Amino acid sequence: MTNYNKHIRRRSLEEGDLVLKLRTTARRDMPPGKLNSNWEGPFIICNALGPNTYKLARQDGTLLPRTWNDNDLRKFYS
Repeated sequence: MTNYNKHIRRRSLEEGDLVLKLRTTARRDMPPGKLNSNWEGPFIICNALGPNTYKLARQDGTLLPRTWNDNDLRKFYS
C-alpha cells in the first residue's frame, strides 16, 4: 500500500440504505447542459449480491433491471 492510499477507507453499503446512482450517458431524456446532475435517485438497496454488487429498488418497491457496482453508487444522506 502506498502512502497516498493508506488513509482511504472503503465505504460500506448495506441492505436498506438509500443511495444515489450514477446517471448513464446514454440517456436520451436528459436535457443537454453541463449544469445537470450526474446522480439520480434516491434508491433503496434491496439485495447485496456479492462483494460490491447490489440490486436496487425504487422508493415504491419496483426493482431496477440490472445490478450495480458500488463505484456507481453514492450513499444518500437525508
